[in-house]
Formats: sequence, structure tokens, C-alpha cells
Amino acid sequence: MRKILLVEDEPILRETYGIILSTQPYETDYAENGKDALELCKNKQYDLILLDVMMPVMGGVEFIKSLDNLDEMKSKIIVMSNLSSGKEVEEAAQLGIQKHLLKSDISPSQLISEIRYYLEA
Repeated sequence: MRKILLVEDEPILRETYGIILSTQPYETDYAENGKDALELCKNKQYDLILLDVMMPVMGGVEFIKSLDNLDEMKSKIIVMSNLSSGKEVEEAAQLGIQKHLLKSDISPSQLISEIRYYLEA
């Protein structure tokens, strides 16, 4: 079974995305910041990480940089943000994310479509 990690600090968005993901045949874990997500990644290999950029404790860019220290980590990363551009988004792109999605523009069906694309690629 494919494993997804959803990293989102806003409880309502984490719950909403969780409901969407629960309709799919994936094992999904949740973290509310990059630090918690990094701890999960130390113990489990994820096929895909859905990652917010702006979070307290540890943001998305710092999380991606920390993943580089986990040599065995081969997860694909989709950044989900309300930022359409900016330093954080550009830096995440330079670090090798697969895709940047605007939270305000993506429908549940589009989200599932993107997830399937990257899990089956």
C-alpha cells in the first residue's frame, strides 16, 4: 500500500485533506509541522509527502533540507501553499519538489488526480 504524509499546520485543512485522502487506498499519516513530519520520516518511508510551506516550529523548506540528511529518503514532495510565488516557494522548487499547488485553486478531484499521477509515475 502506498504511504502518504500530509504536513499541514491548519487543523481544518488537515482534517479536510484527510477526508479526501480517506476515500483513496493509501495509508496516510499526519503532521502539523516540519519537525513532527521529520520524526515520522525517521521511522517510515513515504511514497509522497503533501507539504505546507509556511508552518510554525519548522517550515516546509527547512523540512525539505532536513530530509537531505536522511539518505534513504526517496519521497516525492508536492508543496501545497496559499503562496503563488515568493522566496519559500522558489527555494522549495530549487530543492527538487515535484509540484507546487495553490490550496485555494485545487478541488478534491484535482488533488486526487495529482496524487495518483505522482504515485504511479
